[in-house]
Amino acid sequence: MARTKREIDKERMYKKLMPSGRRAAKAPAENAARDAGGARAESAAAAVARTSAARRPSGPRRVAVPAMDNRRTAVVNTMEAAVLGKLDSVLERFSCCRCDRCKKDIVALALNKLPPRYKVLAEGQPQPDLDPQTNAQVVAAMIQAVIKVRANPRH
Repeated sequence: MARTKREIDKERMYKKLMPSGRRAAKAPAENAARDAGGARAESAAAAVARTSAARRPSGPRRVAVPAMDNRRTAVVNTMEAAVLGKLDSVLERFSCCRCDRCKKDIVALALNKLPPRYKVLAEGQPQPDLDPQTNAQVVAAMIQAVIKVRANPRH
């Protein structure tokens, strides 16, 4: 019986999308061919169990990285440090509410506007200074955040 083009295309797409189904279908046929040839006799159930065990993920791999130095380090977002450092001066200039909720809202809105800049700093190492353009971006984001929070405080 002749197959239509649609049936052929459907089968080809299934093989592309479901490669595991194709392998499982081939495994018993290959075992039968080996059995007929007299190579090694094994049951179809054992072959299926072996192929399903081979496809099973073994879990995440853990890689041990040796410590290069003994100093304690931390990953720090320098933008967050810059925003927190300028928070009090911006609140004074714009006479905004100083409650904890408003301060956190201002910091969150400003950090969402700014790109994160992460650095690895040793314990006790001071924060690096920002270049003038980044400093201007921080101030602009904070001013926008203060205006937004002052217009709609959430307390």
